[in-house]
Amino acid sequence: MLTSEMQMRAELLGKVLETGVPPMQALDHARQLWDFIDYGNNVIEECGVELADDVIGVMLDRDGSWQRFDGSGRELDWLDFDRHPIYSRIRPVQQDGQAMVEIPAFYVRIDHDGGLLTWAVSDRPVNGFKLHPAFRRPDGTEASAIRVGAYAAARRDGNVAVAAGLKPWTSINFTAAQEQCLALGPGWRMWSIYDLSAIQILMMIEKGGADMQTLIARGNVDGGGALGGGETSATWRGLHELWGNVWQMVDGLFIAGDKTINVWSADRPGSGEWVSTAVKYGPGSDDGFPTSFHAEAGDGFDLSLLFLPSEVADESDDAVIPDWVWGHWGDGETVPYCGGSWRSGVDAGVFALSLGSSRSVASTSVGFRPAFVI
Repeated sequence: MLTSEMQMRAELLGKVLETGVPPMQALDHARQLWDFIDYGNNVIEECGVELADDVIGVMLDRDGSWQRFDGSGRELDWLDFDRHPIYSRIRPVQQDGQAMVEIPAFYVRIDHDGGLLTWAVSDRPVNGFKLHPAFRRPDGTEASAIRVGAYAAARRDGNVAVAAGLKPWTSINFTAAQEQCLALGPGWRMWSIYDLSAIQILMMIEKGGADMQTLIARGNVDGGGALGGGETSATWRGLHELWGNVWQMVDGLFIAGDKTINVWSADRPGSGEWVSTAVKYGPGSDDGFPTSFHAEAGDGFDLSLLFLPSEVADESDDAVIPDWVWGHWGDGETVPYCGGSWRSGVDAGVFALSLGSSRSVASTSVGFRPAFVI
């Protein structure tokens, strides 16, 4: 046991040194990574989150600063995420000939406590954590993973194609896009607000913040029209154009005419079972940058998962997340688009959201993305 432990420590140190970190700093980073792997259960008292050795999270403090924490409950400045039990299993796959990215099931805990926001994940059950609803099948059973289109859906021979280099399928309305995803076969559907949430949480933890235009790349947001899948710098772990290029329709959420938030049942997502939360979308018709999020929960729903603003501001300096959200305009039912398009500029981002369009709208700047439940 001692020999294997020493070998592991040496391997970790070698891995850190390969990144070019100075030797003394590498020793500290390797020690920190070993703590992440080896340390037992702990508690971050301020957040009330019970942690195990496979838990990792990110905290947004009241002063606007972001801090990642590891399984020992300490601040995490560096980590080889490719060794983490969740991130190491995110991988490109083919599903029925379509280019997809597989995301393994994980458990999540989110705390909104007096302005302190914490998101934490684990690959196994931990006290206070629950399976993210993205990983429930329509019958309520647990899925081992989801597969999300590596690119926005394209059109080839009249059908959906997900492949590099193909321009997104646009000028299709929400209902028709849903049908195209279902036509791919059993297990297929349009990606949902829960799938998007799972991706957002994992990205935010890995990058230690929410401004992906700064942390990853600006993307195709400065005009000129849509590019082919994978032709922009906006990419995370094989998922391309999650922001910019074209808006993407998202299933599993709609805002009713009276501004009530309706979501797929978190217990049976994709089953056709909807939950009317009785919660009114906070900003109403106002647009802006999110300054707080809905965190209401009830039978079959938990809005804290969904990054839905409860309040917005005109200036990004006042925001929790610097991606623009367009409100629920008009008196009818509206569906969500995410990410922004080639003309959204700094307002685009993986948290950018538009809540102003009906299911019948079709636009040259709006596409969609399919998903498959394992």
